[in-house]
Amino acid sequence: MYLLNAEGRTPEVFAAYHSYVEQNAERFPAGALHLARTDWYYASYDPRGPHDSRLESMSITERPRDTSWHNRDVSLEVTLRGAYDDGYIRLRYPSVHSYKLDGFGTGSGHADWRYDELRLDEDGQLVHEVEWHFMHATARWLIVADDLEMSWHPDQGDPETITPR
Repeated sequence: MYLLNAEGRTPEVFAAYHSYVEQNAERFPAGALHLARTDWYYASYDPRGPHDSRLESMSITERPRDTSWHNRDVSLEVTLRGAYDDGYIRLRYPSVHSYKLDGFGTGSGHADWRYDELRLDEDGQLVHEVEWHFMHATARWLIVADDLEMSWHPDQGDPETITPR
């Protein structure tokens, strides 16, 4: 773990993370690699980045992979209201292997998407770990998938597909 460690998001931590991404670039899925390499995804100044955005919806879809009802593909889609309240961020995980959604009392919603990290597990699958923050509480989502697709839908203007497909 790099960006979610106790040392915080210092320039040294970001440098170590970017080095990790580059060392594993050939193993990273295309969409996740594109996001991890951008200069704006983890920045709080760009409305396309998820930092400080709010959850609008999350859906999990299960579809048959073949004629057997036992073999099914799971996909997950998250829609966030951007931190600047000027558009929507859509994150889609077309093929999900596992997920764990830990949270706190949601009487006031999920709070802010604080930090997240894209990395690989031992099997080379994408791990997207998200930290939600509300006052003095923190919740985590852990999604393991083949890749991640992202699009930005500003309130004014045309949607922008951010990741390669």
